[in-house]
Amino acid sequence: MVKKNSICMLCSAMIMLLLPWCAVTFAKGTSGMAVCFLLFFAVDPMAAICVGVFAGRKLKETWFQPLLLSALFLLGTWVFFDMGELAFLFYAVVYLFLGYSAAAIAAVLGKKKG
Repeated sequence: MVKKNSICMLCSAMIMLLLPWCAVTFAKGTSGMAVCFLLFFAVDPMAAICVGVFAGRKLKETWFQPLLLSALFLLGTWVFFDMGELAFLFYAVVYLFLGYSAAAIAAVLGKKKG
């Protein structure tokens, strides 16, 4: 399980840290804003849900994964966009809620199956 946790943590770090850096570095002007909207409204919520489903399968060992994803999001946005911006804190809370909701649903469905 340690290997799977490490892979999930690496994927979370890549999505929440590498993608904002790429958006800031390579996408300029209005295309940068479009990339940010795509990240905040499509990629990041889907990542939160996927991490939540992963965490819900073995909740005792992976309960921290949605929390880690939200913390990495906050770190990435504050470092690469605007330090201390409270709007990013709101997004982090929403991603945390999505992750733990998906984890709860996956845990309940996993118990019904097996």
